[in-house]
Amino acid sequence: MTAPRSRLRLWLKLGAALAVVVVAALVLARRQLVETAVGAVLRLAGASEVKLSVAQASPWRVVLDDVAFSVRTQPFAAGRVTFERAHWWTPSVGHVRIERAYFPFHADGSDTNPWAWATYPGGPSKDPPALPAEKLSVDGTLAIKASALPDQDVEIRLEAEWAEGEEWKGRVTGKGRGLDVAARASFWPSSGDVAFQVSEARVDLAAWQDFVHRLVILPGGRWEAAGILVATVDGRRSGGRTDVGGTVRLEGGSLANAERKIAATGIECEISFRDFDRVQSEGGKLKVAELRVGEFPVNDLDVAFDFASANQVAIRAARARALGGVVSTAEPFNVFLDQQDLEIVVRAEGLALEQILALAKNVPAQATGRVDGRVPLQFGRNGVRFGTGWLALKEGTTAELQLNAAGLLTRGTDARSPAFAVLQKVESGLLRLRVGTLRLDIYPPNRPPGRSATVRVAGEPIDPSVKAPVTLDLNVNGPIERLINLGLDSRVKVGGERP
Repeated sequence: MTAPRSRLRLWLKLGAALAVVVVAALVLARRQLVETAVGAVLRLAGASEVKLSVAQASPWRVVLDDVAFSVRTQPFAAGRVTFERAHWWTPSVGHVRIERAYFPFHADGSDTNPWAWATYPGGPSKDPPALPAEKLSVDGTLAIKASALPDQDVEIRLEAEWAEGEEWKGRVTGKGRGLDVAARASFWPSSGDVAFQVSEARVDLAAWQDFVHRLVILPGGRWEAAGILVATVDGRRSGGRTDVGGTVRLEGGSLANAERKIAATGIECEISFRDFDRVQSEGGKLKVAELRVGEFPVNDLDVAFDFASANQVAIRAARARALGGVVSTAEPFNVFLDQQDLEIVVRAEGLALEQILALAKNVPAQATGRVDGRVPLQFGRNGVRFGTGWLALKEGTTAELQLNAAGLLTRGTDARSPAFAVLQKVESGLLRLRVGTLRLDIYPPNRPPGRSATVRVAGEPIDPSVKAPVTLDLNVNGPIERLINLGLDSRVKVGGERP
């Protein structure tokens, strides 16, 4: 009896060992099968250079570690991918959780654009198979790259789940240096329709301006921008048609070009887009606390505008404080962003003569008073030019004028005339004038020939003891724009050769 019992115990030990070996083999085989199956699915979706390790494999739970692959030349990676399902017999991978994902994105195309290749490792482009899941969770990093710039890392969180009515619903957030985005979306696989909403996206322009310079060539060289850009977006794609609208708002903005000596501070702007795709908006508002062009300041700029297209901005009205008074547009006009030429008509109210003359070079006069006017301005390749317009003393007011131009009034006057001595004192600045008429008329180029403007002054000396009316009609030859000095960069011209 002893021998059979010994043999039985031996067979039991051998059987147990064999069972362990078989179970171990099945587990190892299952892991190998999972690794093979996952690699095959990724390659079917167009991936290449697939690497992963199976940390756990059971009918209810599969854990993959150190997952990495490339689609065309775009690499992807994740520290861990977990598939969990409540029932092993259902045709679904259940809840898919991707942790420590890494997605590099070259914003300036400084890598070879992987999405433009006709062929790539792994074969021609294929539509990836639908993921038979019930829920998807992703956390990781979107690394935004551009040549010669440090990476901007954005931490991404995504939660999506299959809802009733054959609909995927998802929420995503992104947070990085100077960036905060929150959005949600719905997707209907049967129709391919998508609806999405960005509840708020906040971008610090100072943190991202280097990337903007890589992507957009701004006119006039490098511009320094600051402020918070806030956007909301609502969109839907259905039946091949995409409709996207929303608002864009700039808070506490500033913009400066040191080389061109142009700076704007206190910028507040809001644009409501009815169509982002066609760049069409309505009710746009822009406010600038101060716009400084060279040494010339403009304050409290208020502009009403609309985008008609990506290239055309319709200015409904504009108004600002400048030169001690108010300047505004006399009529609506359009700005075409691909053109350098622009014509606007400016209406002036209550401008201070002393501030106007402070801009002028080599004008032998000083004056105080207020003028109104209407002046067309032309901006183009040859700088800023005046059109046919006028400035005149504000109705019902007087001004004071002091000249410093010997011979201006006495030239051609008989020295023995009783008025000669008075005119000589006026033109040399010894007598100030109180004028009731002061008007500058600006003419079209060379019409009449050799005359670009006329100045008419009529008044009398302020000294009550001197009774001598003074009338001055002066023709200005040559470009009147040459008299203006705004302290601009030499490449920003005021005037130029008139045709």
